[in-house]
Amino acid sequence: MTNKLVLAICTAATFTLLAGCTAYDRAASYVAEPVVSDVKVGMTKQQVRAIAGPPSTTATLVHAQGTCDTYAVAPRDGKVQTYFVSYSDTGHVMNKGYQTCSDYDSQPK
Repeated sequence: MTNKLVLAICTAATFTLLAGCTAYDRAASYVAEPVVSDVKVGMTKQQVRAIAGPPSTTATLVHAQGTCDTYAVAPRDGKVQTYFVSYSDTGHVMNKGYQTCSDYDSQPK
């Protein structure tokens, strides 16, 4: 009975570790995107575009101030993952994150 319990615990631990590796690899693929890893708050719009290329969409923000670019990054579970970069009126990065510009504009933080 003890051997079966040890085997069950080891098997569960192995599956838990493997599941963690998959989640880590998925997260690492997002961080490898230049718009995610290299864009920093305070950069100019020109610097961002030099790093990340042209955005998928550009919008003028209504509730938040300034403008916003949305980028399509590595797909997750078959769906396009979006990443926004918002700019102040002077053209400097104010905020960035995993959502669209319209989602960010509805709840700016």
